[in-house]
Amino acid sequence: MRFDSLNADLRRWLQTSIEAGHDGEALQQAMRAAGYEGGFARQTVELAMARVRAPEAASAQPQPVVEPFAATANTVVTSDRTVEILFTVASPRIVLFGNLLSADECEQMIEASRRRLQRSTVVNGETGEYDVHADRSSNGTHFERGENPLVARIEQRISELTGCPVDHGEPLQVLHYPPGAEYKPHYDYFDPAQPGNDRVLAMGGQRIATLVMYLNDVEAGGSTVFPALGLDVLPRRGSAVYFAYTGASGETDSRTLHGGSPVVAGEKWIATKWLRQRRYGGPGG
Repeated sequence: MRFDSLNADLRRWLQTSIEAGHDGEALQQAMRAAGYEGGFARQTVELAMARVRAPEAASAQPQPVVEPFAATANTVVTSDRTVEILFTVASPRIVLFGNLLSADECEQMIEASRRRLQRSTVVNGETGEYDVHADRSSNGTHFERGENPLVARIEQRISELTGCPVDHGEPLQVLHYPPGAEYKPHYDYFDPAQPGNDRVLAMGGQRIATLVMYLNDVEAGGSTVFPALGLDVLPRRGSAVYFAYTGASGETDSRTLHGGSPVVAGEKWIATKWLRQRRYGGPGG
């Protein structure tokens, strides 16, 4: 978790309280009384005290895209939810989260998307245009940052979970895969050698990580596959797989080649969040 990813009102309250001389235990008690979970309150107060008391040292610390989860840490506590860590891969960095979304949130996201679906597109690396492509046979839609309270809540949770500011995220995409639909193995980062990618890279720099959230259980098929790793992640409602593919110096990891295997029975709904190096401004800047 990063201090800058916290809610602005909470940051201001913490800074003002610490500068007024309130100790950490009192602040944690006040947060718990306000409804925050204990683990989140402790982590938040520790971050705030480090920032206020030693701002130069705090700003000098490297800011990872995702916390280096300790081997003993089986959960991550956010301001509104305790998220489980089901497995991790060290290199490339992959984390499977459980309980990231509630069943009700999943249903709300699906219902909000049904009437907005259109054929999914891919970025054409030669032209920079968004084209329909046979490799991607899903239908989808997107929600702008903070478009409604549900989206804003999920985006804040993702930011707290990953340590990546909300405004570094692309619009939340919801995708529907009917029987037979798939997304053949591909990379989520943009190859800077392709001329068309200059346009998308100008919108916020390189993509650095992806979070795929599963909105329903799939009867058969529909897994997220990583062919270079021999890894197959099965979709389970409320869980999510995170994978990072761009380092601090901009190098990309080709081992994160991944795809969505064909849906054999039933249907698949997912919500995808792509994270950028810098603030994402979209096609308009």
